[in-house]
Amino acid sequence: MKKLTLILLLFTLNLASQKEKSSKMGQTTLEELKMTVYDRDSSAAAVVIYEHANHYPDRNNDEIPRTDYYYRIKILDKSSFDLADITINLYKKQLVEDISATTYNLAENGTMQTASLSDKDIFSIKEDEKWVVKKFTLPNIKEGSVIEYKYSVLSPYLSLNDWYFQSEIPKIKSEFDASILGNYKYNIKIIGYLKLDKNKPSIDKRCVYIRGIGDGGCNLYSFGMLNIPAFKEENYMLSKKNYISRISFDLKSHTSYRGVEEDLTTTWEQADKSLKKQFFNNQTSKKSFFRKNIPKAILTTENDLEKAKKVFHFIQDHYTWNKKYWTSEDVKVKNAFQEKTGDVGEINISLYNSLEAANINANLVVLSTRNNGLPTKLFPVIYDYNYVIVKVNIAEKDYYLDATDKFLPFGQVPVRTLNGEARVLDFKEKSYWTVLKPKMKTSKNVGAKLSLNEEGVFTGDLVINRKGYLASNQRKSITRKSSDDYLDDFETKNQDVEVDDYNVKNLDNYYKPLQENLKIRVEMSEALGNKIRINPFLFDRIKENPFKLKERNYPIDFAHSRKNNYYLKLEVPVAYNIVRLPKSKAFSLPNNGGRFILKTVKNGNTITVNVRLNILKSFYPANEYNALKEFYKQIIISESGYILLEKKD
Repeated sequence: MKKLTLILLLFTLNLASQKEKSSKMGQTTLEELKMTVYDRDSSAAAVVIYEHANHYPDRNNDEIPRTDYYYRIKILDKSSFDLADITINLYKKQLVEDISATTYNLAENGTMQTASLSDKDIFSIKEDEKWVVKKFTLPNIKEGSVIEYKYSVLSPYLSLNDWYFQSEIPKIKSEFDASILGNYKYNIKIIGYLKLDKNKPSIDKRCVYIRGIGDGGCNLYSFGMLNIPAFKEENYMLSKKNYISRISFDLKSHTSYRGVEEDLTTTWEQADKSLKKQFFNNQTSKKSFFRKNIPKAILTTENDLEKAKKVFHFIQDHYTWNKKYWTSEDVKVKNAFQEKTGDVGEINISLYNSLEAANINANLVVLSTRNNGLPTKLFPVIYDYNYVIVKVNIAEKDYYLDATDKFLPFGQVPVRTLNGEARVLDFKEKSYWTVLKPKMKTSKNVGAKLSLNEEGVFTGDLVINRKGYLASNQRKSITRKSSDDYLDDFETKNQDVEVDDYNVKNLDNYYKPLQENLKIRVEMSEALGNKIRINPFLFDRIKENPFKLKERNYPIDFAHSRKNNYYLKLEVPVAYNIVRLPKSKAFSLPNNGGRFILKTVKNGNTITVNVRLNILKSFYPANEYNALKEFYKQIIISESGYILLEKKD
């Protein structure tokens, strides 16, 4: 009996030791209240002074894993008042306990004032059968307040939430501690470009006592970062989840009390089976249904490529995408076909079945979209995927198909799918990785031939040709508006421009460039005088640099290369001399990443301006950021040049 008492005492002390690592309330100081600006980031509207999570088995709740959370945040500007609105998402059997929150303000006499959260101000909202949300708002928030709050979540599930060291506001100190029973092993990933200031793994061999077995050990982890800059999003980036600094835990294996280890890391072969059975909801064997519903004229087409195109366009025209991505729970292709609407899974699995029905061998391809984050490749995490498309191989040539976008040609996938590697599922052989690339190149050519009269009005023709994604996007804009509304928008975007006549070619032929032809008038702000300054970059001028950060530690991703050409032929009145033109320039990005060329020529009373801007790569590493930033800066300077006309004596 004494031995048992001693063991239980040790068990209590060890768990109490881990619990003592949890941060306590009441740490706010007068110095923190007096802070008016965060020295390391003077633009910050708030700063996390300290945050901490401590994960451990809770002996008072049958060793159910418990995570104690603590946060202390300085509010510097009223734009960050929403940080006082706290939301805790709870899944099924998860529970929240010990919510406590206090707002600290500086009184006029220099003392500390406090306002505490009342229990009646904590609300529970049941969102659906799986999720409950706890919400509360800290009271008496002002500019200069420090908010401090804590709560604990008990979760019977083995998964651990990612701990984000970095967020949209800077942090002074962030720490995560965990005590995990030794029979559970996790793949631990440190994501992001920031380095840990604390990383102290250790082992407690007598963490718990298991009756009938003896002492059990725990793996102890202690991670921390100091002086963490805010994560700032910018143009041309993938999901911030790829780059924001955090630590992630994926359960790898579990050892039973009998010493039998179960590997919970699924192989790709096992993942393929799970995807077919569970995630496709057994909807991949419906070709007989689609064979009955596809026009016979399509099914009897002899040429396989033509037949595949007809099947693709049939599904593309039949469905209207409801803007929802792929989820395993709602894929029901027969119902979706009857209703003529569906999510990504329903539409593209319908396409897969239809191609199979037409005797075109097809594969499903799963991927994660650009806004969803890059999928894990080291081991299968099938929940990484939120999108599915179709692959066919005809005459030894691969085509990737997505029927959700009515304006894309056969073989061109949407920009949202261009996100690293995708997984081609081969249920008969072996699945493999592939990189999705645009089938068609993207470009825009703008050509204007204008004459300037002595009333200060340009008149003439404007022709705009688009290919690739720019053509698809423009077709959407044209089709979804009336002709009058579309031209009104064009004139709004291009101030001082009036359209006298308009026509468009190849609007419905997605395999040819889209061409818009316009008769235009461009009025100067005032009549011509003795001297006239004209900026000749009337269309597609770059006025703002898309790259503004002092430092960017994540790559630049344009999704695809693109080429932009601008040509202007301008006739000026013979009564004027052409005194000055924008300077001809040419400069390039390193590593053949792109180039800009500006060439101006005068011939009598005619001026020609040629501009070429080529972004030749889709991806640029972070160390080329400054070069891109300078590249666009020089473009803006170049396109700020002007033509100077002077009236002849």
